[in-house]
Amino acid sequence: SSKLEKKLDDKVKKRMEELQQQGKTWIEVQFLLKALDTLCMSRETLMFTYIFAFYLKNNNQSVIFEENQKDLEMATETLSEHLERDMQSSAASFIELKQKVQDQLRYCQQRRSVLLGHVYEGYDKELWEYNEL
Repeated sequence: SSKLEKKLDDKVKKRMEELQQQGKTWIEVQFLLKALDTLCMSRETLMFTYIFAFYLKNNNQSVIFEENQKDLEMATETLSEHLERDMQSSAASFIELKQKVQDQLRYCQQRRSVLLGHVYEGYDKELWEYNEL
């Protein structure tokens, strides 16, 4: 997975350079790096929450948790698609690409925040019940 992230990192940086050569400023293309950072943070969060979910007893709180996790997973996949596929498409204008990527990265950040907030709330209110192994 780290190999794939390195590959995507290289792809994003190359695209940023191409856009700058086409007349875009350094500031105008920074959204791509922010999106890549958000993507990596979201994937890392998911990696740890899968483990957490494995140990949760099935109850209302775990169902809500898994729904939040699923929302983040879908948002992360969509952001990944925008960075991998849409970024290479010459048909998509720069403004359309920027808008799609920024909207999705904000949505990913929001879903990640909701998921982690639920985890913290569960600890604070002692809502989590764990399976015994």
